[in-house]
Amino acid sequence: MRLLRPERAEQLMRFLNRYNLPMKNLDLLDRALTHSSYAFEHQLPYDNERLEFLGDAVLSLIVSEYLYREFPQASEGELSKQKAAIVSRPVLGKRAQEMGFGEMILLGRGEEQSGGRTRPVLLGSALEAVVGALYLELGAAKITPWLIQEIFEPGRELSHTEEFSDFKSQLQEYVQKHFQTVPEYELISETGPDHSKQFEVVVKIKGAEYGRGTGHRKKIAENQAAMRAYWTLIHPQRSLSMGDEAENPTFRNCDASDTKS
Repeated sequence: MRLLRPERAEQLMRFLNRYNLPMKNLDLLDRALTHSSYAFEHQLPYDNERLEFLGDAVLSLIVSEYLYREFPQASEGELSKQKAAIVSRPVLGKRAQEMGFGEMILLGRGEEQSGGRTRPVLLGSALEAVVGALYLELGAAKITPWLIQEIFEPGRELSHTEEFSDFKSQLQEYVQKHFQTVPEYELISETGPDHSKQFEVVVKIKGAEYGRGTGHRKKIAENQAAMRAYWTLIHPQRSLSMGDEAENPTFRNCDASDTKS
């Protein structure tokens, strides 16, 4: 293992301190952030691909338990869809970018010049590798609260956006299966000048309102209303009303020591 430069060690410590992660092995974290292109150029005997493999499995297990506990009304198929959305490479990549992985990852010159620091697939892989490194040193119980707060809940929020998810389709599939009908969308307000409209939409099922959404396009407002209705249906104890996204569910009633490693 190469000796870390002081500035590199300081950069990694800032990341760990920002998220209150008590990891001591900076060499392992550095490895998790070493892309194969950098390893090849510097003739290193390691890169982050093995840790990426491990982190992918860790994420899959812990997010599965998170969803199982949080959505007791959801079917296996519905849980699988949400799991796929939260830990998809585009969503993980977006979250990694928000967390500053683009500045921390070590890249070869070619990868750097081709825009690797902003590439979602590359950054998502680095995030998986970091999860693998954290798991090896801290274990599942200690990293689960961090995963929920920093990866799963923001991932759910990202998967709700028009960029990553079509909740109208998911809601329609659920409603057809459980209500033998289809959701109906109603525009209830349209405000603002032509160049900056704001639409408000409600979605109803058999005449009852299940969700509201707003947006600068009707499609966005409808998708937001569908998202709120969908989460209300599969998780009735925690209905998502307007502005509730900041109050995403966590294992607040679950001791982290109960998480299986």
